Amino acid sequence: MVDLGSFFGWRVVVAPVRGTVSPADVAEGTLLPAGTPLGRVRSRREEVDVSAGYDGVLAEWLVQEGDLVDAGDPLARLYPEVSA
Repeated sequence: MVDLGSFFGWRVVVAPVRGTVSPADVAEGTLLPAGTPLGRVRSRREEVDVSAGYDGVLAEWLVQEGDLVDAGDPLARLYPEVSA
């Protein structure tokens, strides 16, 4: 998880490796606790699980099943959970 968007109130989940994306079946708008699995990136050598690094709401998927991504490419956008 990278805080590139924290200035704007959101955070970006990025690909840890170059490979093909398999997003988890999580709907946009879902409240996610930190550690929630968000999918997997498969490279020729490995499969790397991707999870939410923070509590938050899945604002937007930026990839679809089978998309090819490079390490560091954005996969999803999260709005941090706001405590009352």
